[in-house]
Parts: sequence; structure tokens; C-alpha cells
Amino acid sequence: MVRYDPFKEIEELQERMFRGLGANRPDSRTFAPLVDVMEDASGLHFAIYLPGIEPEKVELTAENNTLSVKAERPFTKPENANQYRLEGTYGNFVRSFTIPNTFDLSRVAANFKHGVLYIDLPKTEAAQPRKIEVRVNA
Repeated sequence: MVRYDPFKEIEELQERMFRGLGANRPDSRTFAPLVDVMEDASGLHFAIYLPGIEPEKVELTAENNTLSVKAERPFTKPENANQYRLEGTYGNFVRSFTIPNTFDLSRVAANFKHGVLYIDLPKTEAAQPRKIEVRVNA
């Protein structure tokens, strides 16, 4: 049994339409990588999946209220090799996130491990929960 993909026909049509323009080259495509985003009391935590990408090909930028990730996985075809099927994702990976003011983009921390980019974004001091003393007037 083969799983039906309703977008497969559209992708094939696009490939045929743009074949002469370089769109059929595996390294000319742009993908949005898969992302997990979680929040806890300390801040936001991202896991951005970039399998097969070398750490030096990853660029992380923070500007205004936007956190952006760019990466590249180039396709290298061995000389005299026949290409029968390419199911890997090759090309550019781009993803941007609008970050609320309650998080401090100046203190972002990133770690790349086993093809996953882990990003920790702490809350601003003003957004941290704090205990407020309640006084009793006599």
C-alpha cells in the first residue's frame, strides 16, 4: 500500500515547468526545517532539525524582534555517477521567528549537536515572575 500525497502532483508539475531555470537542481531549493518550540519558566527553547548539515554551514541571527536560522546542505554528485533517486534534502534551509518583547534576544544561547540546533532564549528580567510583599495597614 502506498501512502497518497496530494501535493506530489503539484511538485512534479512545478519541476517540469521550471526545469530549464535550474529549479530541478537539488541544491537550488529552499526548505523550512522542522522545529520544536517549548516554553518554561526560564524562557523559550527551540530544537531546529538540520540533519546532514555541518555546524559551520549554520547561521543564527537576532535582529529587532526576529530570530533567523539559515543553513546549507550542498549536493555533491560524484564524478561519473548516475543519479537514480534523491530523497535527501539538499539546498538552503531558512526559518525565522518573531520573538515577543518578554524574551531577551541579547542573551540567546545556541548549541549544535547531532544535526539539531538547540536554542535557549531567556525571559527578560521584567518578565520573570517575582514575589511581591503585601503589607497590612493598621
